[in-house]
Amino acid sequence: MYRLKPKRQSDGLLVCARGSIQNKRITIIFIVIAFFRFGYSQVTSPEPYKLFVTLEDAPFEDLYLFEYTEDRRITLEGKQIKKDTWEFTVPDSIIRNSENMNLKVSNYGSISNSITSVSFISEKVGKKTRIGNLGVEGKNNYIFAKYKEKTITPDQYIILRTQDSRDSLITADLINFSFSLLPQNNANSDIMIRAEASSFSKFDDKKRSYEDYLESYSAIAKQYPDSRYLMTSLATMLTKYKTKDDIKIIYDNLSDKHKDGYFGKRIERFLGGKFENQQLPSLHTDTYENIVQDSSKFNLIVFTASWCVPCIKEIPLLKEVYKDLGEKLELTYISIDKQEDVPDFLRLMREHEVPWRTLLSYENTVKIEEKYFVESIPHGILVSPNLDMEVIDVRDIHQRENLYNRLIKNDNVYLNKFTDGYEE
Repeated sequence: MYRLKPKRQSDGLLVCARGSIQNKRITIIFIVIAFFRFGYSQVTSPEPYKLFVTLEDAPFEDLYLFEYTEDRRITLEGKQIKKDTWEFTVPDSIIRNSENMNLKVSNYGSISNSITSVSFISEKVGKKTRIGNLGVEGKNNYIFAKYKEKTITPDQYIILRTQDSRDSLITADLINFSFSLLPQNNANSDIMIRAEASSFSKFDDKKRSYEDYLESYSAIAKQYPDSRYLMTSLATMLTKYKTKDDIKIIYDNLSDKHKDGYFGKRIERFLGGKFENQQLPSLHTDTYENIVQDSSKFNLIVFTASWCVPCIKEIPLLKEVYKDLGEKLELTYISIDKQEDVPDFLRLMREHEVPWRTLLSYENTVKIEEKYFVESIPHGILVSPNLDMEVIDVRDIHQRENLYNRLIKNDNVYLNKFTDGYEE
C-alpha cells in the first residue's frame, strides 16, 4: 500500500518512499526553492501564533520553520532574539489547517549538495523517542533543547520542487542536527505530547494487538484532551481504525477545544459517513460522469494509479468480486494519475482487460483525496443505497466476506468460499 501523504518520519524529513532506483531507496523530499531564496512574508493576523525555540549550543545561526501540509509548502524565517533563541510568528491562516511542520537550518544548497534539518530527542527510562515534526498548541509556544549530535546520510535521492511545481530528481546529503529536549518544556506542550505519543493512531507495531492499541490511544486522549496534535493525528489516520465506533471512542475522549476546527470537522464528516457525489472526467468517453451513477445498488469505488504496484496486484481480486457481485454492485476506479500519466493508466487497463469504468481525478486530485479520505492506495469506499459511506479493503478476507454476506446473504455458491477454508 502506498501512503499518499508525506510520512511523519522520526528524523524530521518529509519523505514518501515509492520504490528504488538501482536498488537504492528513494527518499522524496519536496523542496520549494523559491521560498528559501526569497523568504516568506510573515504577514501578521489579528492574533498570530508565536513559537520560541531555544537550542543550547546550536552550531548555526539561521533557523527556518517549514510547513508542508498537503500541496502547500511555506517557509518562515526565524528571528534570532538571543544567541540560542529564535522567534517565529505564524499567521492563524497557516495554523488553521496545518498538519506537518519541522525546523530546517537550510534548504537544498547546490554548492554543498545537502539539506540540513533539526530533530529532537526525548529520553526517559527505557524509552528514547526522536521527534521530527512539531506544531503549536496555544498562542505562545516554547521548545527548549540542548545540542546532541550531527549526522549525515549521504547520497539520498530527493525531488526538488520549484515554485512553478516543476520537479527534478537528484542525489544529495541529508544533514541532521539532533537536540535533546530539556526539563524546562511544559509537559502539555505540543513537543512533549508528541514525545509521549509519537505513534498515536498509527497502529504501526504488528506485535501489539489492535485492542491493546485502542486502549492505549484512549488513555492518551484522556490524559491530553486539549491536544491539537492528537486531534490532527486522529483526523489523518482515520482509515487505520477498524470501525467508526472505535474512532468515536477516541474522539469522545478529546475535549471540544479543537472540534470546531478543520481536523475536528474532518473527523465528524467521516463519522457522519454520507457520500457526496461528484462528476469527474471518464477515461474512455471524454465526458464527465457522476462517481455514483446508480444509487439503488451498492457502489464500490477504488482509488488507484498506474504506478501503484499493490493496486495492480489487486486487479485479479477485484475481477473476482466484479464477477460474483456485478449484478448487485457497481464497481468504479478513480485514477489519481497526473494528466500526463493517463496514457500509462489506459495501457494498464487494456493489458489487464479491466471491465469496469474508470474516472480521472487529475483536475483536482488533492481535493478529491481530502473529500473521500484517501490516505493511501489502493483505497476503497463502499457506498450503500442510502448513501452511507465506509472505507473497505477487499484484500482483507474478513472485510470481503462481510461484503459478500451483505449482498448475497443466502447464496451458498459464493459464501462457501469463506466457510470452506477459502485462501488468498
